[in-house]
Amino acid sequence: MASPIRTSEKIRIPTPEEFATAVASRPYPTQLRKGDADLTWFNAKPGDGVWGSWGVKATPSRRGLTLMDCEAAEGTPVAEVGPASVAPRGAGSEPSLLPREWDINDKWDVWAENLTSLYEEGCSRQWCATQDIDWHKLEMLPPDLERALCQYNTFLTMGEYLATDVLAPWLPQFNTYFHEIKLFIAAQANDEARHTEVFRKRILANGGGLGMTINLGNALVGMGDAAQSQGLGKVKFHENPLFSTWNHVSYAIHVVFEGAILSMFRFGEFLGKTDVDKQIFRMVMQDEARHVAYGSMHLKYLIEHAPDREAKIKEIHALATQAEMFFLELFFLHPATVESCAVLAGNGVDNIGEGLEIYKSLYRKMRAEYLSRIGRAGLDRSELCMFPAELPF
Repeated sequence: MASPIRTSEKIRIPTPEEFATAVASRPYPTQLRKGDADLTWFNAKPGDGVWGSWGVKATPSRRGLTLMDCEAAEGTPVAEVGPASVAPRGAGSEPSLLPREWDINDKWDVWAENLTSLYEEGCSRQWCATQDIDWHKLEMLPPDLERALCQYNTFLTMGEYLATDVLAPWLPQFNTYFHEIKLFIAAQANDEARHTEVFRKRILANGGGLGMTINLGNALVGMGDAAQSQGLGKVKFHENPLFSTWNHVSYAIHVVFEGAILSMFRFGEFLGKTDVDKQIFRMVMQDEARHVAYGSMHLKYLIEHAPDREAKIKEIHALATQAEMFFLELFFLHPATVESCAVLAGNGVDNIGEGLEIYKSLYRKMRAEYLSRIGRAGLDRSELCMFPAELPF
């Protein structure tokens, strides 16, 4: 590559013509044309460090050619620690390739036994918010129900943005060796984007409109002294300690946050007043279930394989306490969420009281599912859970 042209005052970028001349003057084009290039990659022997492997034949299974089929053909277990390299797993490296230190290099930090199959499931079950929802069948609702549904969907739209904003910055931190987690989180970000899209489209498809954006800071305030002692109210939302490590992120987002969202989606299908609304919630539900399934199995793998198991369990308990308080305030105690769900459940603004009882039953089911899910993963919070047994309404 041509060096920038230096002057006494600053570095000057070459013109396109100067750059083209510099490229043309390199010896390599002439060598290649004469047949004098060394073809480093071509002449390297498989396994010598330059070329990775050869003779691997992955056979498609009934579903097609899956990552599981490729891994079976390679026959090499995933190592416990990834190398300091940008090389894809199994590849060799150009001799001049410099090492790359990754923030996350340990298998126990990212792995779940269902990670690969969940990614393949997500790929096979992709859907399009533009064409796969029967928008033309959407029926008009009474104004109070439409307004309540628009507020509920506005809240859910915020939740999908939150998940994407927290998860996406972690992608460059995963060692390329563990390509499964990179693929899965990238696919999840796509899921969250599609959910944001479908909720926005529903809000605007039936004569309604975007509702009130809730103040996430209120959830931090609701945590009171615990929030202040942890500094949660003094930092930007995505920088707070709930999201300081991948273990924290996965528990807070996949287990607590998306576990609650999964319950909210099921409730949304129950609350849906039209077939289209029920269809939307069924579609987003299948995606959310995958995210929760990864989080649950990652928690299990983490507990079973972390170097200091007891210290890790203690750390997760401390994190869970913060996450439960935060998401309780955000999901189940915020007036706009409680009221919009109660209006929908009660089938009108005049029946909020009746709807509130149904909303409380949703909460009890969510709490029970959460405790059961983490219990199966090896974390018992039955006596420590900050989700109260009953909502105070």
